[in-house]
Amino acid sequence: MAKIKFFSGKIQEEYYFKVGNECFISIQDKSGHSCATLMNSIDLKTGKLNVFLKNAASELKTTLSHLTLKVIGAVSFINTIKEIVRDVKFLDNKYVERHGMFEILYLPNDGVLRVSKISKDEEKKSGEVKVLIVDDSKTIRSLLTKVLSSSSRINVVATAEKPSEVAALIEKFRPDVITLDIHMPEMNGVELLKLIQPKYNLPTIMITSVSLEEGPLVLEALESGAFDYIQKPSMEELSEVAPILIEKVLEASKFECAKSIGTKSVSRSSHNFNEDCMVVIGSSTGGTNALKDILCGLPRVIPPILIVQHIPAVFSKAFAERLDGLCPFSVKEAEHGEEVCANTVYIAPGGQQMKIFVKGSKKFIEINDDKPVNRFKPSVDYMFKSIEALTSKESIIGVILTGMGRDGASGITNLKKLGALTIAQNEESCVVFGMPREAIAMGGATEVVHKDQIAEKMVELSSRFQKMKVS
Repeated sequence: MAKIKFFSGKIQEEYYFKVGNECFISIQDKSGHSCATLMNSIDLKTGKLNVFLKNAASELKTTLSHLTLKVIGAVSFINTIKEIVRDVKFLDNKYVERHGMFEILYLPNDGVLRVSKISKDEEKKSGEVKVLIVDDSKTIRSLLTKVLSSSSRINVVATAEKPSEVAALIEKFRPDVITLDIHMPEMNGVELLKLIQPKYNLPTIMITSVSLEEGPLVLEALESGAFDYIQKPSMEELSEVAPILIEKVLEASKFECAKSIGTKSVSRSSHNFNEDCMVVIGSSTGGTNALKDILCGLPRVIPPILIVQHIPAVFSKAFAERLDGLCPFSVKEAEHGEEVCANTVYIAPGGQQMKIFVKGSKKFIEINDDKPVNRFKPSVDYMFKSIEALTSKESIIGVILTGMGRDGASGITNLKKLGALTIAQNEESCVVFGMPREAIAMGGATEVVHKDQIAEKMVELSSRFQKMKVS
């Protein structure tokens, strides 16, 4: 492990930093004495934050519960650090969002930490995201406004109670992103989306109560051009939901609705799968449409396919049923204890973890209530981890699709190292390039291809395994 950058007050000194693709992290005691470090995303993934915290507590001769954590950087860094330290009890936590290049003056012994202010021109350049909230509940409108306004990069420009108010508000405020309730008076959110999307082409996040009846509606909204969805937050859930919603809105603001991500008709592969293999797939934002196109492009006879899609509990069954109606093979929500068989696609149940275990010569599915991994449940990395032991005996094809964050990146990289052949969706065809980007950066992709070519590439890689065994 490379040496950690560690700044402290052992010598009377001031430090000046110009920070770009890193975040600034400091630990400070009640008297103002502190230690600090700069870390990039690789540092955070390789455990260096925990090492720094241990060294800082030792340097300041106290425990973390008597120290204040300060983090300055992009929201992606802040969210990652919050996940890493979620079980650590600090005296206080302070997070400051800064995007692009920023400057810091740091005096370890005096408790002085000055961060360059963002000018109005820089703020405009960095991209203030204007949001329109559409919800018939005043409580939810207030909660969403509170959550989104907590980000320095987001400006809630207007709220609407009724669908009939929306067009005029779009014309007046020109929002970059809309949050849209599913159930409203006059018409539901999907019907409204279908009316405004052709004209205004705005990234839209559906706000759902995650009820059984809303599952098909949310899937229909995604197929109709919605960027993503999120569960309606309660007051008790604000701290958990807030960073996720902010992240989704910021990502949605970059989304080009008009780009062709799933508009082409999908033709089924005319080649035969080598059925003596197994396919594992991970996806998140944009994944429901990508998976539909990929599965509809596969041959009629397939090896077993296991999928982890970040999806709420009641939606996974509706999603599986929709795909089952489109495909010539079976697509189902995975069940605990069932045998993994050919010609079947298994979708991980939302809100639970899925992994594979071997008994004798057969493979079975385990569904359990283990903790979230990378804040997700189901988690792609969790499922991929259970496949590692099989790679020495089985032909494994791993696929990582569109999605925010990094869940699945380390897992698919480890599978590739152990002999699996792997595919990452390319940037052009992703709704969000986060998960594939991380996998590619870590060396986890054998192939990087467009969504519309992934089905054919899976078949090709399966035959490559077959040729390797013959030779």
